[in-house]
Parts: sequence; structure tokens; C-alpha cells
Amino acid sequence: MSGARCLIPAAGLGTRMRPASRTIPKELLPIGTRPMIQWCVTEALEAGFERVGVVVRDDKPLLAAYLREGRWREGILEEVRERAEALEIDRFVQERPLGVVDAVLSAGAWVDDGGAFAVFLPDNVRISGSPPLTAEQMADAAEREVALAACHRVGTESARYFGNVGRVELADLVPAGRLPRVTALQQRGRGAFRAPPEGAWRLMPRYVVTGRWVEIARRVAAEASLAGEEADDVAVHRRLVEEERLVAAPWEGTLVDAGNPSGYLYAHHLLHQAEARRRDAEERDGEGGGGELLEIGLS
Repeated sequence: MSGARCLIPAAGLGTRMRPASRTIPKELLPIGTRPMIQWCVTEALEAGFERVGVVVRDDKPLLAAYLREGRWREGILEEVRERAEALEIDRFVQERPLGVVDAVLSAGAWVDDGGAFAVFLPDNVRISGSPPLTAEQMADAAEREVALAACHRVGTESARYFGNVGRVELADLVPAGRLPRVTALQQRGRGAFRAPPEGAWRLMPRYVVTGRWVEIARRVAAEASLAGEEADDVAVHRRLVEEERLVAAPWEGTLVDAGNPSGYLYAHHLLHQAEARRRDAEERDGEGGGGELLEIGLS
């Protein structure tokens, strides 16, 4: 089958969300009224991806049933309903929770055919804004033979809701529309994201897997196995930076790391604020004020 592909790794342990994730898989925890993973599938469909794959583990039967029985379509955003009805999600199994890199490599058929595909991590939830990484952008990156990752600006007011990973430096942001090269990427650290007063760019878990990405990932996975550690995609991206092969797609919108308790609550807070503004705008419009409605991805 042809068509732009998006892979969603959902086989992790969800340790940051324990004890809740011991009973309910993190990916099924609701953001608003819809599970995290539905937000992610919706984003992929909005972004023009025609095939979606999810990496699961056998000891997540609730998630497996949710996908297998097509319950992920229930209440999905109306704008993508027709595409959702036509979509059958590919499922891949990660035998053991050995990190994101191992999860991506578990998508054997997609990896082995050499074609590019996108990776979206579902615990980073897009609250508003257009999709940060589209099928068209992925195709362009594959043609240029570079790895591509979306990035967003994080200010001091929201930095504490993100884990301390992903801070990047970009070569430039001009001319308009150009994809700047990533010149530096921090190692994973402890605590919250560290942003200076002027803010910092953060690499988003929305990126393109290419043949070179896979080559490096296999080495990273082998090294992690020998060390008895999980294979982290940060290590892959840092090596791509060294090779000057990683470029960024700067994005404007609201994204929340809902995979930790504070970020999870912050996502609900943002949704509540957005809904309140939407109601206020509707009331003003109904009174003849001509107010514009807030557009937000309440998927």
C-alpha cells in the first residue's frame, strides 16, 4: 500500500503518570473528553497522512482492544471523520519496553522498506494551531535526504510543564519559509525544561524517519542494549546534528507534554480557558458584537 505514513509509539510504561497508568494505559487517559491517542491520530489525519501505525505491547490489552475494535473513531473531530472511517490502523508489537528507538524499529515492515515515515509521540498533545509536521513536509525532507523535526518556542511561563529535554539551537530563521539546520541539541536532563527569559526552541516529538535515521537508530539500540539502558531518540537526533543532517520546522501553536502530572493538568487548564473564551465570543457575537470565534483543536 502507498500513502504517507505516521507511526505512533504507544508501548511505553507510562512511569511518569503512575499510579494512574498502572490501571489505564497513559495513551487512553483523557485530555478533555477524548483519549490522548485520539488527539494524536486526529492530528495525523489533519496533517495529510493516509496510513497510521501504532506500536503496542501485549500487556496493554485495553489499548489493543481500543484500536482493534475501532473505538478510536468515536467522537473524533468532524473535519476528519470521513478519513477516519476509511482508515485501518496498522498495529506493531514491541516485545519489551526498551525505549522509543526500539519502538520505532519494531515497525519492521515500515522500517525495512526504506521509505520515510513520520513519528508522533501521543503524550505531547497539540492543543491549538495547525499540524506541526505534515505529509507534504515529510515528502520534501525525504527528497532532500535530511531528517526533519518540528520545533516550538517555550517561554519561562510554561517551561515547568515540559521535561528537561529537546532544547535546540538553530542556524537561522531567515529567509521566511526556510527550514533551519539544528546546530545543537541538549542531552536529556532531570527536572523541568530550562528556558531563558527570552524563551527557547524545543524539538518536538514530531519527526521524520529516513534511511539514515534507521541506520543510526540501530547502532544506538545496540549500544543501549549492551549498557542495559533504553534506547532514546535524543541520541539518534544528536548524531544527526553532528552530521549536519537534522533540520527543523519552526511551528507556532500550543503543545503540552501531557505525559507528566503537571503537564496533564495544564492541558486541561488550557482547554478550559479556550472553551471559556469561545463561549464569551459566541455570546458577544449573538449580541451583535461581531466577535470572532477562537479556533482550537478540540479533538
